[in-house]
Amino acid sequence: IVLHLCFVFLWSACGYLIYTRDVAGPELRFPYQASKDATLEYCGPTTDNFDDLIVTEDMELDDAEAQTDTHGLAIVRNILSGKTASNLRDYILKANHKIESTFVLSGQNRFHIMPTHEEPAIQAALKEIGTHPVMKPLIDRMLGPKSSLVAFSVITNLYGAEDQNWHYDAGTSHANYPEYFVPEYTLSIPLQDTTKEMGATGICPGTHKCSWPDVNWEELEQQYNSDPTAPSVYGNFEQWAQYNLPCNLAVEVSVGDGMLYNADVYHRGSGHKDPNAPERVVAFLTFAGSRQSPQDQRSLPLGTVHSLDWRSWGHTIDDFATVDTKPWRPWHPFGLFNPCRVDGVRPWTVLDYFFMIFRHKDEAMHMISANFDEIYFEELVEETVEQVSYASMAYLSIVPLIWLWLLRQLTNKIQRLEQSKEKQN
Repeated sequence: IVLHLCFVFLWSACGYLIYTRDVAGPELRFPYQASKDATLEYCGPTTDNFDDLIVTEDMELDDAEAQTDTHGLAIVRNILSGKTASNLRDYILKANHKIESTFVLSGQNRFHIMPTHEEPAIQAALKEIGTHPVMKPLIDRMLGPKSSLVAFSVITNLYGAEDQNWHYDAGTSHANYPEYFVPEYTLSIPLQDTTKEMGATGICPGTHKCSWPDVNWEELEQQYNSDPTAPSVYGNFEQWAQYNLPCNLAVEVSVGDGMLYNADVYHRGSGHKDPNAPERVVAFLTFAGSRQSPQDQRSLPLGTVHSLDWRSWGHTIDDFATVDTKPWRPWHPFGLFNPCRVDGVRPWTVLDYFFMIFRHKDEAMHMISANFDEIYFEELVEETVEQVSYASMAYLSIVPLIWLWLLRQLTNKIQRLEQSKEKQN
């Protein structure tokens, strides 16, 4: 029985590989190679006033959407209650030493972990996000209904953490190819009051629609030349400029406030330079537009790292409100028995993310993409089917012998039982 089940599983896997290669794969291949650096123009920040970024409860949803689209980000107050943020922060500070830390820019003196949704402190935070009267409707408006959770991680900056370079999270995305990619926004929530000296996130509003901030390069070069240590620290002017863009806005907010920002907005984590301040702990949740029908063949953006525990794939922001009463099942990450499909909405699953590696052979951020491109996948499918075929033929050739052996063992056991009864009588 176990052998039969093994071969049923193997043939099912082969069928899925063939389907992905010959049916779904060709429709989703992305024909372009250029990132937004090569396709969009330079543009300056849309504002240098932090108040222009705040979305309030009394703001009309259309106005909030227009403001967020203009600046590429929105600040919303009190997404998490003080108690929920405090409980989550306490859990993260302990979990930093139990959960393996993953890649993060300028990683020295930084923890970056991917907690699961199963912790009560995390469930409480997810529930408040999923029911927030301002943030939830804004996410629905920016990404469409039932946007998928595609990343959830927490970064802890310790004193001594250095400035990150200015960067965006995607690059080849909805910003320059909206017909091929779904939009993606990240919600960051600090779990303590945050100041600039603690490393508050730096932002360049409006830069999601341009390749690079439009700055005065002559002034920047003069600043570089006036610093005698710059060449030895950064190497050259181009590298220095990535750390010294004149974007002066920092997200200095209170505990539980949130910033929703586009994946293509230039931003950075600043250095923690205050020895008297606590660790800066920030939760990051990334949402991507879900495919709205079986005909929707768009993909996730290229270039971004979707840091998400595999058990959390296959869920949408609508699942947050009931995370404590309707458990997220182990089969949901694979797209099985997910209630969203009743409405035609297809949330992003762990299988979607895995197969995106070879559908988009220019996806360079994945650690195995160099050895797992489209050509390799073609060979993998053929080799896997061939090997399973040989194994199946070998198995089928010995099935009669296996059944004869089992029948012999069963007959011997019955005989022994009968002999045992005769002796007892």
